[in-house]
Amino acid sequence: MMKVEQINKTKSTFLNAIFSILLTLINGLLSIVVTRLIIQQYGSDFNGINSTANQIINVLLVLEGGFTLASNVALFESIGTGDYKNANGILNATRTKFKKIGLFFLIIGILVAIIYSVFAKTDLSSTLVFSIVLMAVIPQAINLFAVTVYRVVLQAQQREYVVSGFSALTIGLGHIVNIIVISHGGKMWVVRFVTMSFAILNCFLISEFTRKKNKFLNSKEASRPDLITGTSDVMIQKVTGVIYSSWPIIFLSISANAGTTLASVYAVYNSVMIMIKALLHGVIDAPRLGFGQMLTERDKKEVWEPFKQYEYISIVFTFISMTTTSGAIMPFIRMYTKGVNDVNYFDVNIAVLMILAGSIEMIHIPSGHLMNMAGHFKQSKKFQIISCIVLIISMAVLGNWNGIYGMLWSLLIVSILLALLEIRYIHTIFFNEKCVEFILMGAPYAIFGILLSAFELKYSLRITEVSRFMIFTLIMMLINSCFTLFVSFLFHRKLIISVIRRVRGFLKM
Repeated sequence: MMKVEQINKTKSTFLNAIFSILLTLINGLLSIVVTRLIIQQYGSDFNGINSTANQIINVLLVLEGGFTLASNVALFESIGTGDYKNANGILNATRTKFKKIGLFFLIIGILVAIIYSVFAKTDLSSTLVFSIVLMAVIPQAINLFAVTVYRVVLQAQQREYVVSGFSALTIGLGHIVNIIVISHGGKMWVVRFVTMSFAILNCFLISEFTRKKNKFLNSKEASRPDLITGTSDVMIQKVTGVIYSSWPIIFLSISANAGTTLASVYAVYNSVMIMIKALLHGVIDAPRLGFGQMLTERDKKEVWEPFKQYEYISIVFTFISMTTTSGAIMPFIRMYTKGVNDVNYFDVNIAVLMILAGSIEMIHIPSGHLMNMAGHFKQSKKFQIISCIVLIISMAVLGNWNGIYGMLWSLLIVSILLALLEIRYIHTIFFNEKCVEFILMGAPYAIFGILLSAFELKYSLRITEVSRFMIFTLIMMLINSCFTLFVSFLFHRKLIISVIRRVRGFLKM
């Protein structure tokens, strides 16, 4: 029985990873095309506004307060044991909570749209700015009000691949329609309207699918909010996360020394990093729900070996992705922004700081996930409060002192701090004295990663042609992958063999 359950968890993990990667590729590649067309057709000013609208939504999502995560953790045992009475109690409490959150989100979103349209440093009309932000707010408000409860069900069942599949479909179609609209000289507001329409369609598809596939759902069951704990502790994670990911663009777009054109520069580099990190998240996030279920069934000592394999896979994929990105990003930026003269996009320092911060961010994600899946929200809250305080102070000081570079140094500092806090907790307290194992596992990749990245970045600066860029990127990826295998068999032979056996077991299913 345990073996069947383990296979099911492994299968769900692989499906979640595959569909998440599919979503990332469709969204990432098509959004790069759309962004390029927007800059060409409408200029960096509109691109800066459009990018800022997306980040405003990320900031407003702090209103969700981490209730989704707390509901997931509460549901694991009920869904796993088939206790649908308690499951429906938890879900009905979740539904009630998110209806309130959705309405509040809409009201606050409208107010923010009005305020931002007044203070944005842009040449576009305040009416257009307001409409762009409002059309970003509306679908997310609908999602919170009516759909998030169904996402919670799918996540508790380890079926995030359903959400990713529908999102890949609707986002992909939205991008294709926008390519047609922009290519035919459509109005600026139409671009955002198309995005909004397909986001609403996504909400409809997810809710209808979940209702039809889960006959146990009963909205008349008594609500059980008492079974959902830790929401106040999780809230601070949301705050830190949105400040980390969204504030730089918003800060730049309203800064008198920057404005929406410099926000567009940041957004272009960030769009590359978002796609790379989203691909990594597809791999790194996929097993987290399985660990949540595993922790309800096994002693944590039995969880160490699967978790070590999980961390190893995260490090390996981060190594390959970030070293390749180091060599590919600058020639890509040069070709991507060719002919754009309203602002200079070519800046190696931005790329280096983003890659360093992104690499460290990825490495501590497994530890952060395990803390959440184990329900250690209070300890996570302490770490997030410390990080949030440092983030706010460092962004205010460094951002005002050195603009975009100061903001990036702030992100790097906080990535290092949070990594030290979370990794130390998991490897010394949750698991007994495992820090040395983690250091020995990660050190070779850190050392060789820096050396490889520096060499590949320096060499790539000479590349100016698309064909050479594509060949060079493929060669880099192959070299970095082969180098990963060499380092793995040299330093972690037993670990890589155990991972290969796990993958082979899945493929035999």
